[in-house]
Amino acid sequence: MSDNSLFNEKPKKSFNVFLLIFPVMLIAVLGGVYVLYKNATYKPEVTQEQIDAIKTRDAVAMMLAQPTYSGDSFREQVLGKVRLFRYFLDKKELYFTAPESSEQEFNDAISRFVVDRNKITLATDSSVKLRLDKYTMDKSSETSYFFKTALENLKFDPNTNFDFAYQGADYNLTMKEMLDFAENKTVYGGRIAASTNPQIDGKAIMFGNHGSMVAKPDEPSLKRMVAQILGEGGENLPREVKVQKLLDFVTTQIEYDYREALASQETLKRPNEVLMTRKSDCSNKTILMASFLEQIGEDYILLYCPSHITVGVPQGNFPAENNMSFEWDGKNYIPAETTLPNFQIGKTKVAQTLLLNTVNYVQRPKQTEIIFEAQTFRPLEFKFY
Repeated sequence: MSDNSLFNEKPKKSFNVFLLIFPVMLIAVLGGVYVLYKNATYKPEVTQEQIDAIKTRDAVAMMLAQPTYSGDSFREQVLGKVRLFRYFLDKKELYFTAPESSEQEFNDAISRFVVDRNKITLATDSSVKLRLDKYTMDKSSETSYFFKTALENLKFDPNTNFDFAYQGADYNLTMKEMLDFAENKTVYGGRIAASTNPQIDGKAIMFGNHGSMVAKPDEPSLKRMVAQILGEGGENLPREVKVQKLLDFVTTQIEYDYREALASQETLKRPNEVLMTRKSDCSNKTILMASFLEQIGEDYILLYCPSHITVGVPQGNFPAENNMSFEWDGKNYIPAETTLPNFQIGKTKVAQTLLLNTVNYVQRPKQTEIIFEAQTFRPLEFKFY
């Protein structure tokens, strides 16, 4: 689990494999809700509206517990000034803090997500310290209240619409669209860990299946975002102009996250999570760019380079000034590099030309769970993760 996890778990040793833990946990939680739904079909008193409310509650709680995937803006739109401190998944208990305010203001603040005010447990207050169970924290203007409640005492509106403002475009996401992402309904999905061939590489090395996080065509929230980025009449722009406009957004408005890049384990995000958090490394910038290209029906491949990944798009009418190209399946592809601000496809020269020209593996996300060795064309094995 990453340092940004709010789950109360003991740290686990890294075993030289890039695992995407959070999405698997989220799918498992929502899968449990689905089982509840199946069982509930035999109980008339449980309505679809109630099932949707439970799914929404559980998914939002999981997202709040993982700010790496959800971000501060999401938290503020859900909790206001309240912050999640810990989520005990096994006990289904959540701890929160809230800033200094009157009792009425506090009650009004938590009423947006707490079902019953009488079912929260407030910390004991010694005027300088707050104590609740095994936790003790200094009382301050930011942590004036410290309380816990059960997961079942939380509520989140299934009809919520989220908004994440960018320069010249807003990412609008409905709760249903977020749930569809969380359940992998709108991404290609599949097992998330691929393994290299030990007979060729000396030992098997596992790495993340980036294509599993790429959005499918016609994902509503991304379609709306792409339309804004391309502007009025964008569908009639030349293909090269559309691709460059989408890349410009990814390179200039999604901040490069060095913490993710230097972490001991891979953090793979779905495209909505990249837009919600506004930052990421090459892995997730590539996933976002690929997801944008899916929305305009553009051909592309994922190019796994040494310690790097990028998007390759067909040469077409792009210039060939930077001498970066890769032939695959009888077609010439060139990098649409997502980590360099204002990268111009076919023009921008980079110091790491050799790195981008050294392609180890190639993937088309539409071909779920297929990643090819670039030189032998042999498909990699996928593990059960």
